[in-house]
Amino acid sequence: MPRGKSLDEVLADAEKLDRVWDANPSLTLGDLTREKFKAELNALRESRAQLEEARRQVTNLSNTTNERAVVLVSYNTRVLSGIRAVFGPDSTQYEEGGGTRSSERKTPKPKKGGGTT
Repeated sequence: MPRGKSLDEVLADAEKLDRVWDANPSLTLGDLTREKFKAELNALRESRAQLEEARRQVTNLSNTTNERAVVLVSYNTRVLSGIRAVFGPDSTQYEEGGGTRSSERKTPKPKKGGGTT
């Protein structure tokens, strides 16, 4: 990306210059020909279109991946609950599946109350 200019600004500037060059075909700039300028302008337009398509595809793929992750989280919960139901909350299988065995859970401590004295 050119310093200080967005892609939109570069394209807008080039399109203005292209219109001026169209109106004045006798303009010469050494080795920079009108054809070379137009070819580069068209190549940039094509690259930009390809980039926008790739961004659209990445967004689509990202959304699909996130949707599938949400479904899998739900399945993970169901499977772990099933393992707990079949093998028990203190089983090795439940621990291997990612659950915390009931024998390893900390016992809750009573909260210090601000009760009346």
